[in-house]
Amino acid sequence: MDKLNLYTKAGWLNAPAIAEYATRHRINFIVIIGKRQIGKTYNVLKYLLDSGNPFIFLRRTRTELEMLGAGANSPFEKIKEYKDRIDFRADSSYTASIDLITYPEPTGDVKEVKEEVKRVGMGAALSTIGNIRGFSADQYKEGVFDEFIPEEHLYHVRNEGGAFLAAHDTINGNRELEGRPCFRWWLLANANDLGSDILEQLHLTRDVERMTIRGDELKINTERGFMIIMPDSEGITEKRARTGLYKLIGTDNDYARMSLGNQFSKNDDTGVGARPLREYNPLCTVGNITIHIGKGEKVLYITDPQKNKGRHTFTDKPSALATFNRTYPDLRTAYQCGRVYFQDMRVKNYFLEYIGVK
Repeated sequence: MDKLNLYTKAGWLNAPAIAEYATRHRINFIVIIGKRQIGKTYNVLKYLLDSGNPFIFLRRTRTELEMLGAGANSPFEKIKEYKDRIDFRADSSYTASIDLITYPEPTGDVKEVKEEVKRVGMGAALSTIGNIRGFSADQYKEGVFDEFIPEEHLYHVRNEGGAFLAAHDTINGNRELEGRPCFRWWLLANANDLGSDILEQLHLTRDVERMTIRGDELKINTERGFMIIMPDSEGITEKRARTGLYKLIGTDNDYARMSLGNQFSKNDDTGVGARPLREYNPLCTVGNITIHIGKGEKVLYITDPQKNKGRHTFTDKPSALATFNRTYPDLRTAYQCGRVYFQDMRVKNYFLEYIGVK
């Protein structure tokens, strides 16, 4: 497969090169996760504006969208070539209009020339996009979902993964059945939480986790049509590590590891690691995990679901989880005592969710 130049000469993300590669190899989902302030949003938005094709700008909540539409908060104001030329404003209860303003030079005796306004995109929130009725997205070919993994202190949209899948289906429509390319998404985020429901619903959690462990920057799967980029631009990182904040707080802390090093700040990987299943007996299966109990010691090992394994099988519905926790009331104590081990972070997140810790 041909080489992809991820960075410009200055060390910033090379969005045009990424887009060209994705088009050539029919990549429909470009996921970029990692360090702060390496130009993820800036360069992707600049590429979308430069392309001249109408695009969709998606944020998680309506509040986030409204805040970005307030003058200096607009992400478009940071792009110097478009400063003061993008009008990002609400045009309905659920959407925002992204307009490009052009100011022609006055000619002859005409003292004032009316500016030209062209709609180049639409802003929307994941939490409200399902409320848009009669919505046709045929004019849009790609979109960016900015900050799709929320920071811990932010409001979490219920069933975010399912909401995103539904939004994509609505936007994509029947274009592929009609022989047209799939709508392409740029999903951008900092490394806040590996337990992202959107990553899980796209079946990308395990890929991202393995990349984190190995220190990989790039994974491409043309068969499934996705690309994951976890940027490691050393030039930009070294410069940021010398700035005022990191002189103050240092680089050996959770925030710095997330901001400078692609390490998920919210996730504790204690107890995560492969173990031989022959040393365990299946106890039960619940939702997306199977719980095994050690043969020789009182420890538990959590794995992907094993078919027809264990004494009981529970779904992940609220009533079934209530029964599960009544049947096995000591699981939280076992976890707090350090007697639970996990195949990977993905099953750990499910386990903590099911026992009510997360």
